[in-house]
Amino acid sequence: MEELVLEYDGRKYYELTVREFRRSLPLIKVSDDTWIAYFDSLGDKEFIAHCARILASQLSDCEILVTSESKGIPLVHEIAGILGHKKYVVCRKERKPFMENPLIVKYKPITSSKELELVIDGRYVELIRSKRVGIVDDIVSTRNTMEAMERLVTMAGGKVVKKATVLVEGEHHKDVIYLGVLPIFKSRR
Repeated sequence: MEELVLEYDGRKYYELTVREFRRSLPLIKVSDDTWIAYFDSLGDKEFIAHCARILASQLSDCEILVTSESKGIPLVHEIAGILGHKKYVVCRKERKPFMENPLIVKYKPITSSKELELVIDGRYVELIRSKRVGIVDDIVSTRNTMEAMERLVTMAGGKVVKKATVLVEGEHHKDVIYLGVLPIFKSRR
């Protein structure tokens, strides 16, 4: 099992490897003694395609996939294509005026200082009801977003059978399939 917290040694980058595929991630200082490796998958089609091929094999028993906007969308789009799914569901981060009978849960992601809403347009409930659902995200840190998606799937009448992510950050989650670990870096004081 990979280390989750490493001593910060002054390096500028963290070398991430996901099944022989490498990316150099900048280390960003987030507090006086803590740095994180900044992973932004948006626009990295080559990396997303690589990860999607691996995760698709783990999600083959899912009838529909669910993700949250925005960084999970390219990943789920690619996985759905590999699996031959014609549709997937995106949980939106705010209620939109065009939504009909939206399902809403409150949650607090690690990237926000306040509580937010995660929403599924009521029109998509039929895509989830009575289905075996796979929840997919790009990174799982605190699990708050993934748990909010799981609550929405349950509210829609679906059954979550798999949870998958490209990376976990800060801690391992036994019920989540993941391809790599983003350690947190701490300075000694």
